[in-house]
Amino acid sequence: MILPVATLSLLSALTVAPVPEMSQPSPSQTPAVTNILPANTPLVGLINTKGKTWATLNRFYLFQTASKTVSQFLPSLFELDYAKDIESWLGEQVAFAFLPKVGSAPVSIDSNFLILAPVKDETRLQPLLEKLKADTSRVKEREYKGITILELNAPEVAPPGNTSPSSVRRLKLSSKPNLVKPDLPKKKRGIAIATLPGYVVTSITAQAIEQLIDASEGSTTLAQNPQFQETLKQSQSDGVLFTFYENLATLIPLISDISKDPNLPFPVFGADTIDLEEVKEYSSVNGFVTTQLEGLRLQVSAYRQTLKSKQSKIVTKKTGTMLDRMPGATYSALTGRNLNQQWQQLAKGFSTKPQLKEYLEMFRNFVRTSTGLDWDKDILGWMDGEYGFFLFPTKGGLFKFVAGSNFNMGIGVAVQTSNRTAADATLKKLDELIQSFLMGGVVVNTHNIQGQPVTSWDIGGDSSQSLLAYSWVDDNTVIVTTGFGAIADLVPQPYILLPSTYNFQTATNSLPSPNHGYFYVNTGSFLSWLYGFLPTVFNDQNFQPWKQIIGSVYSISATTSTTAEREQFDILLVLAPSRKE
Repeated sequence: MILPVATLSLLSALTVAPVPEMSQPSPSQTPAVTNILPANTPLVGLINTKGKTWATLNRFYLFQTASKTVSQFLPSLFELDYAKDIESWLGEQVAFAFLPKVGSAPVSIDSNFLILAPVKDETRLQPLLEKLKADTSRVKEREYKGITILELNAPEVAPPGNTSPSSVRRLKLSSKPNLVKPDLPKKKRGIAIATLPGYVVTSITAQAIEQLIDASEGSTTLAQNPQFQETLKQSQSDGVLFTFYENLATLIPLISDISKDPNLPFPVFGADTIDLEEVKEYSSVNGFVTTQLEGLRLQVSAYRQTLKSKQSKIVTKKTGTMLDRMPGATYSALTGRNLNQQWQQLAKGFSTKPQLKEYLEMFRNFVRTSTGLDWDKDILGWMDGEYGFFLFPTKGGLFKFVAGSNFNMGIGVAVQTSNRTAADATLKKLDELIQSFLMGGVVVNTHNIQGQPVTSWDIGGDSSQSLLAYSWVDDNTVIVTTGFGAIADLVPQPYILLPSTYNFQTATNSLPSPNHGYFYVNTGSFLSWLYGFLPTVFNDQNFQPWKQIIGSVYSISATTSTTAEREQFDILLVLAPSRKE
C-alpha cells in the first residue's frame, strides 16, 4: 500500500479551498465552542472530555497501565485539583484552534493559537478565576471591548544551585519544570485567560483572544460552514475521542508564516514545498481518533471540491491475490498495485526539487553502470499489477548461514505483471550478472518443489547456501525471496494463508474495502522473533516491565482508499484486553 501523492500532500495539511456558502446546523449537533470560532478557521481540534468515553479505554491493557502511571506522575497546575477546580465546570468538548491570518500582519503560534472550553457551571469557574487573580505578582487584569482578560506572566526560573524557599516556591507554581538548555533562546512565555458568555478562552498571549473577540462580531461561525458540518456529524459518534478539521484555504498562509517564526520551538518541515496545483482539487481534511471493539482507530479524509467523475480511475477491485502468497505467521506485509506507476509519480515529485532530482539521477546512473539495466524500464517497468513485500518466519535461506540460526527471517517480494516476457528478460540478465560478478562462485540452478520450478542462486552450487531464489507461481506472478530455503516455505503456496488467520482478519475486517492495499504488522509474531534473535538485550531485568506493555499491541494495520468524494487513510491498533488484578 503506497499513499497517493495527493494524499501525502493532504496529510501534511496542505490544500486550497474557498469557504462555501453558509447554512444553519442543528443546535443539538453543534459543540458550543464552534459557535464562537470564525467560519474560515484554518485548523480546529475537538477533544471529547466525557469521562465515560475515555473510561472505555480502560478495557485495554495498554491504557489501563498508562492511566495508572499518569495519575502517579502528572504534575499539578498552579496547585489545582482537576476534579474539583476544572472538571466540575468544564463542558463536554474542548477545542484548540488556529485563527486565520488577518491582512498582511505576520502570524505565530503566540498570536494565533488558543484553547476554548465550554462552561457548564459558571459558579464553579469563579473560584478558579479568583484564585488566579489573587496572585497579583504574576497576574494582570485588563479589558478589551468589555471582556476581562487575565495575563499571567511566565514564572521566574531560579539559577542553578539556588535552593532558596522563594525559588522553590516559583518552581512549584510553574506548570512546567525548567528543562530548557542554557544555550537556547530564553523567551518568557505566559498565558492569557478570558471568559465570554458560556466559554473560557486561553492563549499564550492576549493578542489571540482579542482577535477571537473581533471575529465573534462577524455574521458567520464555524458551525455554519458546510465543510465543517460534515466533520461535525462524524464527531458526534460514540467512541470519538479526538476530532480535527482543516480549512486549507486559510491554513496554507498560516503555515507559511508560522514556519518563519524565529521563536518557533520546533521546525515546520515542508512549508516551502507546497504544490498547490497538485492538491487544489481538495476542499478540506478531517480526522478522528476513535475507540472500537478491537482497539484504537485513526481515520483521515481529504474531501474533493467536486465529485470525481465515473470515468476517473477509482480503485474498485479488492486487493487479495498477493496476500494469498504470504504465510499465516507473516511478521509484516505491504501490498498495493502498479508499483511502476507509483514510482513514476514519486520520481515526478523528486524532479521538482533540484537536490532530490540530482540524487535520483545518481541512483539511476548507479543501477545502470553496475547492472547494465535501466531502473525505470527494465526493473520497474513491467511491475504493473498487484505487488507485496513481506517479512516471514523461515529457518532456511540467505540469513540462515549469514546471520546464524537465531535469525529465522526471510524477505519476500511477490509481483504481478502483464508483460512476462520483459520480466523474464530482466531476471535472466540478473542471473548472468551474478555469475559474472562472482566469477563462477555462484551457480544459477533450477530446482523443483512439488512440481514447481524454482531458480536459485546457489553458492558453489549448494542450495543450502542460496543467495536468492524466484519462481513463477502462476502465468503472471513471480515470487522472489532471500534464498532457496526461504522460498521452499512459499511454493506452491504457504501451508496456512495469511488472509485466513484470525490475527489478520481482526486487523483488517473493519478497514475500508475495496482499497489500495494494506500495511500490516503482526506485533506478537515479530516481537517473538526479535526476543529470540537478541535474547541478551531483551531478557534484561530492566526491560521486563515493558514487555507486557509493548506486547499488548496485537497488530498494527493501515490502508488507503478512494471514493468519488474523498481519499481516506485508516490505521488500526488491535489491543489486548485489560487484565484482572
